[in-house]
Amino acid sequence: PQPTAESYEATRITLVEKFTGTSAYTHPLTCHKVPGTYWSDTAYTEPRPFLNLAPAYGLRIQSTTDYYWLSTPSGVWRAPRILTAPLVLADDIVSVAADRPGSLVLELDNSDGRYASPGEGDLASLRFRARIELRMGYRTAYGNLTATAGTFWIDAWEYSSDPNISRFTITAIDAWALMRHWTPRFQLRWNKASSNRTVWQIMFRIIARIGIDFTDSAWPKSSAIDNLYPDFTITPGTPGARALTKLLTFVPDRLVMPGTYAFTKNPLAGEATSYVYSPAIHQLLTGRFTHAVTTTWARAAGRDASANRIVAHAFDWDALADAIDILEIDYDPNLATAARLQERADAMLRSDSIGATPATITAPPSLFAELLDIVEISDPRCGVDEDTYRILAIRADYQRRKHRYDQTLTLAAP
Repeated sequence: PQPTAESYEATRITLVEKFTGTSAYTHPLTCHKVPGTYWSDTAYTEPRPFLNLAPAYGLRIQSTTDYYWLSTPSGVWRAPRILTAPLVLADDIVSVAADRPGSLVLELDNSDGRYASPGEGDLASLRFRARIELRMGYRTAYGNLTATAGTFWIDAWEYSSDPNISRFTITAIDAWALMRHWTPRFQLRWNKASSNRTVWQIMFRIIARIGIDFTDSAWPKSSAIDNLYPDFTITPGTPGARALTKLLTFVPDRLVMPGTYAFTKNPLAGEATSYVYSPAIHQLLTGRFTHAVTTTWARAAGRDASANRIVAHAFDWDALADAIDILEIDYDPNLATAARLQERADAMLRSDSIGATPATITAPPSLFAELLDIVEISDPRCGVDEDTYRILAIRADYQRRKHRYDQTLTLAAP
């Protein structure tokens, strides 16, 4: 594993705004544009106060080749434009536990006290919310080959000691956790008076608030995500992750946020296999495979333009033929056409069917395993022969003292 920590100082852009309320006050706010986007996309991070002063006429902003400058009659501030060199932590790693989606726990050897002063000197880039890129791989005849295995942001660290042992442990969070920490400062609402923002476009603006680029990837998308214009509101205090989860219930697509970018993927049946786990190709260490009943039919209801109730259904005829009767019902007034209703019913049934056959496997790490990919698995010990599953979560474990280096995949039906 080769994580690196980086600072965003060189890419930060400052925005100054004046707020006036019942008690007039002025604060300079800072935010930055999401990389790869334009200001016209309204893709910028949540503006936040960053200096404890209230200049009546704002700040003067200037830049040189090396620095950004801010000034008022009472003070001058500067920030470097040149990126801080990445801090390589690989040589001190004792253990790694990385969950996608989830968090990273990175245990470092601190026996010589080198991590005593984070944020200073050679550790200038080691600070809260610095970005850690986890790279995992193998030593081969062609050299050390690695691939990115997740991007995280530092959330906490801890010092610990035992006889003859000193450790510095970093806990970092992924983009989903960043979204849980974000909440709007005021009410946000789309499509109240006119239908001008699709589900995808609303997600784009929400995700931008934490500095993540929501890309229109080459993965398949549903028709609903680009054609449904819901009347959608986020109230102040609502965690961003909750808002995104609610939006995702409108469509069959799943959201993946592997690092500084995000994308959606519609998990279509019949998707091609991307990797194989079998005794002859990639040996499994452990396997657990479950089969369970799930929803057998779904009903979606809405209102048309004349406020008449309309309904659509989706059925799992094989399960219904076995006398398994589990109904799921959803009502959404945003669904005003038969096409949108049928998409919702199909999405409800599809989402539940994916969770009908949960499985977990542990194997030596594969650099090709990615979230929502389809993998083929053969485990003769469990009677599994070339069955296909979809990856829902990935956990990587490395422990230097125990010579442990493996990967656990949480799986579901394809």
